[in-house]
Amino acid sequence: MTARRSLGRSTRRRGVIASLALVVSTAMLVSACGGGGSGSSDAVRLTVWTWSNEAAAAFKDGIIDAFEKAHPDIEVEVVPQLDKNYETLLTTGLAGSQSPDIVALRSYGVLSSFAASGNIVPLDDVVKDWSGFSKSALAGAKGKADGKLYAVPQGIQTAQVYYNKKVFADLGLGVPGSWDEFVAAAQKIKDSGTAPIVIPGAVAAQISLAAEILGNARRGAGDFQQAFLGGEKNLTDPDNVAAIGLMEQIKPFLVDNVTSVTLDEAVTLFATGRAAMFPSGTWQVTTFKNLGADIDYGTFDVPVNAGWPSKAVTVSYADGGWALAKRSQHPDQAGQLLNWLGGTEFGNLYANAMGTIPARDGVTLENPLLSEMYQRYQATPSVYLGAAYLRYGSPSGTDLLGQQVQKIWLGETTPADAAKSVQTGIDAWFKPADFAKD
Repeated sequence: MTARRSLGRSTRRRGVIASLALVVSTAMLVSACGGGGSGSSDAVRLTVWTWSNEAAAAFKDGIIDAFEKAHPDIEVEVVPQLDKNYETLLTTGLAGSQSPDIVALRSYGVLSSFAASGNIVPLDDVVKDWSGFSKSALAGAKGKADGKLYAVPQGIQTAQVYYNKKVFADLGLGVPGSWDEFVAAAQKIKDSGTAPIVIPGAVAAQISLAAEILGNARRGAGDFQQAFLGGEKNLTDPDNVAAIGLMEQIKPFLVDNVTSVTLDEAVTLFATGRAAMFPSGTWQVTTFKNLGADIDYGTFDVPVNAGWPSKAVTVSYADGGWALAKRSQHPDQAGQLLNWLGGTEFGNLYANAMGTIPARDGVTLENPLLSEMYQRYQATPSVYLGAAYLRYGSPSGTDLLGQQVQKIWLGETTPADAAKSVQTGIDAWFKPADFAKD
């Protein structure tokens, strides 16, 4: 009896202790949410939405702390949303009574559509200093209809060819100095038993990106862009057909069954050394790091042959921005955060955490691979035509091009017919005069 009573008291005591521990730990958890805020009951809480889990993690891993330290009356909660349905979720969220305060938006067409909806507001007078941002970064942050700035640029993505240094060294290959040398290197790699090139051929947008990397200079780079926007040329121009034709030339050097290869599979094939080259964007540096890939790699811009209309260039495009929701309940505090997001402190923290090319000056990249890409971008930038201009309507030019290149690889069409199909598709909505001011 006594022993049983003692056991009961002991059990109850442990229960009380456990309950107290739960209360304490719950309080600590609530205090920790929001990225290291001051915990002040008077602080204003801002909510930021993003499609990127990586960006949300970077914010919570010190970036928000830096802002909140300088702004103790503001707390920031960063909420990642499902990337696949992000624009749909954002449309609903921005229209509701519980709207986020600041939202990440993809540049160009996506941002412009949200600007046209009235659910985000112009920032021309909200952000006090735009002078540090590059012209190309700002171009991606403007609404097409009014030319106003609707977002603080996040960063720039460059696109180039990743290559396996060991495979190249073992075969006595250097970085190719011309397109002909590029093709010859691919043949030598194929003869050795390694797949020369991997492209995510199941994903139209990724095919279009690869086509831009390989073909931007062959098309004429910036000169073609200006003629295209001026209505002097269209996508059936012989130089653009020749650029698409490069995707046909590389067909013998692609991994088997390329049209069924996903992006994740392409990353894995390159990261494990089963493919020697991978045309892709800057973000892969972070992807390979997160994978823990044991691979020695470098990057290069696609080299050109004599007689091509442009020298070698670094393909680039604006990589999203931070916009102010019209229904934000704290526009003044959100404006303070947006001004900080536009400064060099944030620029350095974000670019190095995310592995992206900075959208503004005053940023130093710590990763030598990214620094090399940044230097090339500064020397010879060229805008990704499809991303910057051909995604403002439906069907998008990048989706159409990806689908047509798939058909080229399957032997179902030619580069000339592919170019014609893409041009016909965008004729439904693309008007050069709408972009001539750019």
